[in-house]
Amino acid sequence: MSDLKLAVPGNDYLPELRTTQVQVALGASGAFSVTNNIATITFTSAHGLTFSPAAGILPNYFITFNGVSGISGTGTLNGPVFQILAIPSTTTIQIWTTVTAATMTAANAWPVFFPQFQSALLSGAAQWYWNNALTSTITPTFPQFGSVQLANMNLGGNAAPYYNPDNTNVIQTAGPVATTTTLSTAPTMRVISATATSTGGLAGVRFGPQDYIICNNGTAGTTYLSLVE
Repeated sequence: MSDLKLAVPGNDYLPELRTTQVQVALGASGAFSVTNNIATITFTSAHGLTFSPAAGILPNYFITFNGVSGISGTGTLNGPVFQILAIPSTTTIQIWTTVTAATMTAANAWPVFFPQFQSALLSGAAQWYWNNALTSTITPTFPQFGSVQLANMNLGGNAAPYYNPDNTNVIQTAGPVATTTTLSTAPTMRVISATATSTGGLAGVRFGPQDYIICNNGTAGTTYLSLVE
């Protein structure tokens, strides 16, 4: 019996991962505090975010917010994609930002997967940056995907893919090559496929430089995806 498999275009095939993560409300007592541009965000209840999930489950390395008010300092928290620098507890996360104060009481957090993956991230310099050059505050490293050639997705009501039509999406993060200030205007993100009420399939989406993200913006469901680099 042959063990040959179907040929897959590209350099690598990343087997199916899944997530049941949904948007997380910060609630009436959500809190925001900053020290040296590292913001600690406190959720009302357990947020369910993790760098080390069970096998076959997507980890959480990025997040975006909406509904934040009372922002001061430079930039906005509503819309840009932030790298999660640390998850100190089941109710807190840390991000880098030049925002100095914010009211989180009506805010929602959307876990984000697979933003800004491009060939440059595979370079030696980029690998060194992500793995070594960040400050001691920052815990995670995350998978180094190149430009993803194909994404096979089965989308649940918990998530939707978005694209950035003008390619201005920049991940907000810390480190020696961090953006100097938090984005003042959120990049335009347009949904590719709405999945609010039912499960649907979506194939053939290319994840190019800085432009496609998957947001857990719903309330229930399971999303599955496999990637071809």
